[in-house]
Amino acid sequence: MIAALLENWKSAFRETLESALAAGIAWWLGLLVFGGEHTPLFAAITAIVCLAPGLPSHSKQAFGLIVGVIAGIAVGELVLALAGGAHPAILGGAVFLSMMAALAFKVQPIVGIQAGVSTVIVLVEGQSVNSYARIVDALIGGGVALLFSQVLLTPNPFAIMRREGEELVQAFGDLRTALCQCRNGEATRKQVDDAVRDMQSVAIALEDKLEYVDRVATRTLRGRMRQGAIERRAEQWRTFSRRVQLALGDSAHCILAPQRAQDGDGGLDEAERWIAAGRDLANGDDNAFKTVDAQESEMTNGDD
Repeated sequence: MIAALLENWKSAFRETLESALAAGIAWWLGLLVFGGEHTPLFAAITAIVCLAPGLPSHSKQAFGLIVGVIAGIAVGELVLALAGGAHPAILGGAVFLSMMAALAFKVQPIVGIQAGVSTVIVLVEGQSVNSYARIVDALIGGGVALLFSQVLLTPNPFAIMRREGEELVQAFGDLRTALCQCRNGEATRKQVDDAVRDMQSVAIALEDKLEYVDRVATRTLRGRMRQGAIERRAEQWRTFSRRVQLALGDSAHCILAPQRAQDGDGGLDEAERWIAAGRDLANGDDNAFKTVDAQESEMTNGDD
């Protein structure tokens, strides 16, 4: 339980720190803009909502929240001007209209939520709420969130791939060792099965991180600046994972089959070459990887 708690804290630490820093900066900027006339509460809240841990896209969250605020306030002000006040039927109808208007943009769920909330605030608070200040708050908080997510604290895709890749290289090495020991009668099938499960878990984790890296490369300013290099490295890791799994899978089938038609050494040797190349790839050197990839491609073409 403690290990799981520490892992949860570790995974959320960067985004939580990002949210806290952005909230403080958004509050400070709001005070500079409004002075003592308005408390920029919503600016800080917007920054937190946009940068909260676990969101698939902080930038889409920021854009969606700003759109939702503007749509909600516009509908709320219009209804307030026409009806002069709010009762349950008017409020419900206004919320429906604002959410439908905001959801026409079909972005993040926050759009509809924020539109409805903003409409309720305008109608309930009436003229005591400063709609202009609320829009500026949203722009400040959303702008700070975009600055953090796009430029300042954008995650390093290469560091993410290196960390996850190192774990997969280790898992592949452990599985290859277990297969060699099983072939020599030094390990049981259960030990091999355990190593296979561990490897599959790490391989799935790597693929999840590679999908996240793809989003960083296409949805952040810093990511787009190095998009080509990021995508090439991600594809190398995918190739590495796929080829080693195939090689070790063939070896496992030969070694664990009731009647072994072959000893599976070919697959083990192939996996060893890829694992060595994976270690270099994790260290930032892809020369060995390119060599092995080229050799395997030539062998495949020769077989064809």
